[in-house]
Amino acid sequence: MQSFSGYDAVTALADILGTDDRKVAQTTGQALEEQGMFHDVVYLHKLLDSHYHYYQFEDLAKPIAILERRETERMSPENRTSLLRRLSERNGNKGEFEESNPCGVLVEIAQCYSPTCTDESPCYSYSCPRRRIMEKVTAENTAGRFSNLNMTLGLQTTWSTSIGKSYVSKMTHQQIKRQEIIYEFIRTEKEYVNDLQAVIKYMINPLRKGKVIGIDSRFVDSVFGNIEEISQVNNDFYENLRKIQKRKPVLESLGDVVKECVGTFICYTKYGENQPSAKQILQVQKNKNIHLNNFLKECQNMPQFRRLPIESFLARPTTRLGRYPILIRDILKNTSKNHRDQILLKEANTIIENILKEVNLLAGKETNRLKMEQWSELLRFEKKNDISTVHFEDPKREYIREGKLSLIVYNYSNEPVVEVTLLLLDNVIIITYEKNNNCHIYNKPIPISLMSLSYSDQKRYLKPYSEGHSATKRLVLNTHKNSNIGDGMGYSFTIKHLNVGSYTFFTPILSEQKAWVEAIQKQQEALPKPIAREVIFFSHKKLDSPVQTVHRLKNGALLLANDIGLYVLINNAMMKPLLQLSKITQIESMEQFDILFILSNRETYAFSIEMILKGVYTNPNYFKHNKKISSNVSFISTGFCDDKFILCCAKASNNKTVVKMFEPKNLLANANYRQTYQKLYLTGDVVTNYKQFYIPSEGVNIRFLRRSICVACTKSFEVVSIKNLTTQSLLNPDDVVFKNLLKSEYSPMNMFKTQQNDFLLCYNKIGFFIDKNGNRSRPNIFFKWNTTPKTFAYRSPNIYVITSEFISIWNEFDPINQKQVITGNSIRLLLHDDNHNLIYSKLEDGKQRLATIEMLKLPPHVIQTQMQLPQPQIKN
Repeated sequence: MQSFSGYDAVTALADILGTDDRKVAQTTGQALEEQGMFHDVVYLHKLLDSHYHYYQFEDLAKPIAILERRETERMSPENRTSLLRRLSERNGNKGEFEESNPCGVLVEIAQCYSPTCTDESPCYSYSCPRRRIMEKVTAENTAGRFSNLNMTLGLQTTWSTSIGKSYVSKMTHQQIKRQEIIYEFIRTEKEYVNDLQAVIKYMINPLRKGKVIGIDSRFVDSVFGNIEEISQVNNDFYENLRKIQKRKPVLESLGDVVKECVGTFICYTKYGENQPSAKQILQVQKNKNIHLNNFLKECQNMPQFRRLPIESFLARPTTRLGRYPILIRDILKNTSKNHRDQILLKEANTIIENILKEVNLLAGKETNRLKMEQWSELLRFEKKNDISTVHFEDPKREYIREGKLSLIVYNYSNEPVVEVTLLLLDNVIIITYEKNNNCHIYNKPIPISLMSLSYSDQKRYLKPYSEGHSATKRLVLNTHKNSNIGDGMGYSFTIKHLNVGSYTFFTPILSEQKAWVEAIQKQQEALPKPIAREVIFFSHKKLDSPVQTVHRLKNGALLLANDIGLYVLINNAMMKPLLQLSKITQIESMEQFDILFILSNRETYAFSIEMILKGVYTNPNYFKHNKKISSNVSFISTGFCDDKFILCCAKASNNKTVVKMFEPKNLLANANYRQTYQKLYLTGDVVTNYKQFYIPSEGVNIRFLRRSICVACTKSFEVVSIKNLTTQSLLNPDDVVFKNLLKSEYSPMNMFKTQQNDFLLCYNKIGFFIDKNGNRSRPNIFFKWNTTPKTFAYRSPNIYVITSEFISIWNEFDPINQKQVITGNSIRLLLHDDNHNLIYSKLEDGKQRLATIEMLKLPPHVIQTQMQLPQPQIKN
């Protein structure tokens, strides 16, 4: 949790203290704040029970440690050793840096620890609760004598007490209110200028002169930025305001002065942009330079700094800039409509608000850049395949939030809880944990498009992991309240990573759970609009014999096969049986020769397409004489290569693949001869042996090229020449890029020819394009899938990555952002051919649904954007 509201803090403290008195909880929180446990984000006020004031913990963030490491790496060996020794002493010996961290805090609700302290006779300590009660009673008894004096002193800073009553009595309430706000405007401007001048005089100038060892002008410029320029601009602004204030007791108009001066406030944009990095550089130096810490403490104790830390004064310019619109609007509310300030101040306010927007925009971009850089550095030693899917280097990447949560791990019988840091970006969620002072990724990054979110407002109770491990941080989930359980309670939410697993997170604060849920939902809503829709065209009720494969003929007939036989789909409503054949796993066709090839029980058979559609083979007498073409076949493939139609029957094992090639009998190409040679179809004698080749690797897929055949094996893509059966690697062996990319962890799966006349190679983790010579044709496009695919499909310009739980759609010109995700249960690709047919099945409502993907018609400007997407440089 990076920041929290005052209301959340008071609520949490009230729960911890077991009280309904929010005032007691607020007072306790202020005591903790006084000891530096947390602070207001702008260092302006103490803990308030408010939704609109935010606070943050004084915690050394991981990125600061990373910056320390970077700076250490740039040092000379001698200086590095010295610094590491000092850091070790600080961490191990509780040195000077830890002296300021209290071991305990005495709050007002606690009893005094002195044994001689009583209600009637409090002890000597000023912080003793009993002494404070007695002083309060004494003050109440004497308050009447000094109340008028105190009131008079407190009003010295208002306009109405700075002039005579004769002026005030002649004015309306609205006029008085206007003058009070103007007076406050000028008075606070003077205070602001004084603060900036104090920073320059007592901090910047001594640091520039080398008063602090190890600090030079480069540090001053990085941390304080152009604060001297801002000081000069605002001092001139104040002097101009002061001149018109001195003219008359009642200030008639200040719009012209404000409008003239606010144009110079453009210098705030530079300061605001520098603020995020300035804070980190300051923290790094404070963390390692004891001399700087001592110097800053001396400054903090000066009257000019009112015991406020340096961070308070560094934040002053941006907070002051944000204060101007509020003051101006209050002045306008109490200004008559026909007053000239109505126009001048509104114009000035517009200028200030535009500058403020620019400051916020630049600061936001810089903060986002730093966060991306920091987390990239933190996770630099994690698996490259995991980190590369996040795309930290993408300038469009956005940091959303991070925070510490408890992850409930269900893969243990006693369900321990692991403390993790959850990082939310615009495209992904990363679960990290610390081990040996290093940050690691828990499992895999979770893409926003590949997750679902569930949560409950019901409280959940936690109990200790075991009675004998009271010191351990591991906890066990208990869904029933137990009065004997002393440990906490809280709220949970669950993230399901499709095709990977689910993660349940726990936090003791309801607002923290809601903040995470709202942030994640917002990113889900920001996902790109769908580019395709799923069209379910048939539902198969018999789950004991599901459809295993599908084949579409040129006449549009859709053949379906399962473990029982072959069918044709009639009107997308019923399956008409055509052939009784068990365990059909693949269907191929050569319609030029009226041949349908079927792989059944690892045996290849051939049938007449015409006779099958007429139902001839439903009679067993016509089928019993059909001979198998090949046996022990893993998969079959048909295609056109070297001016020949070829059937390939592949027998694949763990370390080799034997491919038998067959040619159809040429006489069957003539439709007039088919009736004469009908007996050939009944016996399956429609092909002849052509050639056979061997590959020393397990084949998974075959693709036909112009003069050769490409076999996707578990280790590589192998190209076999049809003429001489020589084998060579598809990829150029001399290309250094492929040597670095294609290691043993990458397994080839599919290859597709694109409309750009190059080839898309799909591996289990990556994808890229090559030309006919085996070189990368699109060197700037390199896909890294954020899942483990079962198979792929391609219809230009879209790539379909298919798993059992979803289909993710990628654009071939954009390797960073997937365009859409279609979810389902037990998804299985049934058909994908060169005619762009794509059919798959999924389980839904107890039925097997057959579906296809239909692309939506996108506006022309969207299509143009997709074709002209920027191509990032890929680091190999």
